[in-house]
Amino acid sequence: MTTGTTVVGARVFDGREVQAETSVRFVGGLVTVCGARDVARDGDEVVDGTGRTLLPGLIDAHTHLLPGAPQQACTFGVTTELDMFSQPALVRRCKAEAAARLDVADVRSSGIGATAPGGHPSMMYAPFPTVTGPDDAEGFVADRIAEGSDYLKIIYEPGSRLFTLPSLDFATVRALAQAAHDRGMVVVVHATSVAVFAGVVGSGVGVLTHVPVDALLDDELVGRIAAAGIALTPTLATIENALGEDGGRQLADDPALRPFLGPAGGRSSPAARPAGTAKTCPRGPLPRGTWPGSPRRGCRSSPVPTHPTRGPRTAPACIASWNCSSAPVSPRSWHCRPRPRPRRASLGSPTGG
Repeated sequence: MTTGTTVVGARVFDGREVQAETSVRFVGGLVTVCGARDVARDGDEVVDGTGRTLLPGLIDAHTHLLPGAPQQACTFGVTTELDMFSQPALVRRCKAEAAARLDVADVRSSGIGATAPGGHPSMMYAPFPTVTGPDDAEGFVADRIAEGSDYLKIIYEPGSRLFTLPSLDFATVRALAQAAHDRGMVVVVHATSVAVFAGVVGSGVGVLTHVPVDALLDDELVGRIAAAGIALTPTLATIENALGEDGGRQLADDPALRPFLGPAGGRSSPAARPAGTAKTCPRGPLPRGTWPGSPRRGCRSSPVPTHPTRGPRTAPACIASWNCSSAPVSPRSWHCRPRPRPRRASLGSPTGG
């Protein structure tokens, strides 16, 4: 008989609603049965979930990797990180760590995103390959696939309020999207203006990331985006920060959260930066209107409904996501990532579709 792990007596949330079942059994990382009573079998490891909530692993739909970030993500119950621009060597290292360790979130990544020479985010990641026009699209996409990218990120910022840097033109964006689709890749477009949102609808874009900062999206455009099946990752806290607001300060100062950020998280949080001081990166101060090159701790976006082809995993339990006010518990002892490593199932309907 195959043994597994059974959580009993928990409040079970399946990602949409609280379920009547209070026990969940999983084997090899896959949920096998849920029940209102104890569903453990002989030989199972039984975990007492009394007073806690069991939920599927969370997905961070927009992050930028730093060494150690996937481990910190798992601390907060995030079991899959969708990286939206990082150097290939760091991506490979983070993926290798996720394959070998139980306390590290999985990583999917665009690797190097497509941008114009000198375009965003050159101030943070240069040097890296860029795109000069439509003729570069095929080769650029092929190179990203060879590096192991899971989807294509395109930075499209013509006339942006946030950026005065060079941008790709629409013909190049369309050529890149077509080249990616020909190879079965999801296309994510970084955009912060209404005109760009309107322009890319129907061009094959699968995900829009960020929101316009120049005007509100009207009902007609929202309807077109929805009809095209485009997912939106708004990153509202990041946009707020980019516009000079200190919305993250209260979150970073929360005494229930701060112990879990660690020294690096504390240094990168808004609370660690006196009001009115410039954001910084390894290359020096960044003026208002530019973005730092590190992920915003605690800035978790809504899950992307259209995800990369290899589908994010939703591990059945990560103890730190149950009760962040309690002392940290080793995810290994809670089987946050049981071996062997098949594609994970969620509690109820799969997160990825």
